[in-house]
Amino acid sequence: MEYIIEAANVVKNKSTLLHTNLLVKDSKIHYMKESSFANSRSMRMDISSYVLTPGHVMLVDNLEQMPFPQFKQFITENYLKKGCTTLLSLITVQREKELLQTLKRARTFLLNSPIDYYFAVRIPFHKLTPSFVRQCRRYKISAIFLQMDDTTELSSVPWGWIKDALYQFPVTFLPCWQNISPSKKNKKKKEWKLIMKEEKLTHATECPEQGSPLDLDLLMKIGIYPSKGDLRVGGELDYNLYLSPEGHIIETIENLDYDSHIPEVTVQKGTVIKAGDEVLFRPGFGEECTVTIPGHFLLSEKI
Repeated sequence: MEYIIEAANVVKNKSTLLHTNLLVKDSKIHYMKESSFANSRSMRMDISSYVLTPGHVMLVDNLEQMPFPQFKQFITENYLKKGCTTLLSLITVQREKELLQTLKRARTFLLNSPIDYYFAVRIPFHKLTPSFVRQCRRYKISAIFLQMDDTTELSSVPWGWIKDALYQFPVTFLPCWQNISPSKKNKKKKEWKLIMKEEKLTHATECPEQGSPLDLDLLMKIGIYPSKGDLRVGGELDYNLYLSPEGHIIETIENLDYDSHIPEVTVQKGTVIKAGDEVLFRPGFGEECTVTIPGHFLLSEKI
């Protein structure tokens, strides 16, 4: 099917708007331009009264522990209704040898997912080894969450060997601070930043919140962008429509708070999955996605 989305106010980098028109073919964006498709006879959809954002990518934790009815309700209420079209599913292991079996269970469970998903892994800091990193590289897991507390010695890990194990697949490391006072956390964060910078390792300084849209910078680091989290020519048609603040076209989106605003419409792969209060949950429609080259579109100074 071919149609035109006219007068779209497309969010770019969560800060500015691009006023454009989109030609859609077979549930993908075929062309984008500021001027109208005057000579086309395709069906047209005017969305000038809305703000259009890419479908959100959100973190979700340990889904495989939920029975299906609970999973369906949880995903519907906390993700689909918020405009999520892709999950970053976090699995937890206590040691390296658990990774493959835990990943297999998570894959089996998410065969029922209504939206696409990637995998990330969480492990205690002291269990991080070059061998574990190589396993993550083998299974295309591009984000490792590290459980840390106030007793964690950040210099105890052989970071040089870890870096060598990341050859051609720069995994992103994310610290999960647990049971730590604010003062000690600030001290640990400074040490963490210093080590990561010295070793030139891709990293974040905080663990993202579950159920909130992941920042573009993090999507770039992990390698999910531009496959997800962007509206681009050749990309899948995953987007949200928000009513423009005060009902008129705006030049910036400073007044649009993703955490408190609910999209009017959510489209995934060209299919409407949310319209008003109605949400479509399609078990098995989602597919596992993998990262080819993490951080490929990230500027080196942002690492």
